[in-house]
Amino acid sequence: MLSYVISLVNHYEEQFGARPNVVYMSQAHYEFLREEMPGVRAHDDVVSMIGIDISLSTEVLCPHVATAEFMEQRILVS
Repeated sequence: MLSYVISLVNHYEEQFGARPNVVYMSQAHYEFLREEMPGVRAHDDVVSMIGIDISLSTEVLCPHVATAEFMEQRILVS
């Protein structure tokens, strides 16, 4: 999942000339991502490693990235 998210970020940046700031994913995707980072405990550490915020939704079938404006700095707090 980590390599997939990184490839989404890279593709978005190539296509739009700007880095996305959020990845939308389901709870299951997030759990797969966390499994690939066994030494990472805090959500903020996950965000720091991938370099963009994470938004969880039950409606997301496939992870995707975007640029969005947020009132708060972090979307998900563990």
